[in-house]
Amino acid sequence: MKEPHIFAHRGGMGNCIENTIPCFKNAVKIGVSIETDLQLTKDNKLICYHDHHIKRDSEWYDIKKLTLVELKNIKFKDNREIPTTIEVFNALENYANDLRYSCDIRDIKTGLKIIDIATDFDILDKIEITERNHNVLLKLREYNKKIKLVHTLTDSVSSINDNIVDVEILKDLKIEAINIQSWRANIKNLKQVIDFGFKCYVWGVNSKSRMKKVLKLTYNGEGVSGIYTDYPDILVKLCKEIST
Repeated sequence: MKEPHIFAHRGGMGNCIENTIPCFKNAVKIGVSIETDLQLTKDNKLICYHDHHIKRDSEWYDIKKLTLVELKNIKFKDNREIPTTIEVFNALENYANDLRYSCDIRDIKTGLKIIDIATDFDILDKIEITERNHNVLLKLREYNKKIKLVHTLTDSVSSINDNIVDVEILKDLKIEAINIQSWRANIKNLKQVIDFGFKCYVWGVNSKSRMKKVLKLTYNGEGVSGIYTDYPDILVKLCKEIST
């Protein structure tokens, strides 16, 4: 059975400062790919940062209302520097050819922007956009026929079935995989996702016990295809242990 592709959630936030270039570099040195959160600044610069707002002392800043320069001038307690996607791609251009980027987007404009930037860098085949909303996925597919799209199910979904997943719509959109939360990862749901004709991704796989459980899931010789974790170093070691 093929080992799952490992994505370091926010670069592997259990080991370093999330969504920063040093954290991303640490992930690729471990031998895994990157998950990151994308959003646009006021001046249309695409950055890697999760929260929509930043609080410093008693003041709140809305990222979409800040220019990139204004954002870079904010001092963080952990001294992080918020990178643009262009800075990240430049920093990682010499790393492994199998490096992939899983991108969690804020809105349609963000999705369109990452497609354009990845096209300019000639790495569109390394980009996967994850999204819950069918309408957003539709707009992205209409914009680009080649971009890899992953449908993330909402947190409230416990059992996957025809009422939860509109298979025909997802197939029309050429969705690569269905992404489910870690505590929903069981043989029943894996079977359903595979029977629907999609790969199964699992996010939020952070404890060692959960990692072992997800890695051991198998149906018709197929297992989970992608795993998102805060601790990619631990997951890589477990994969090696299980495969030997």
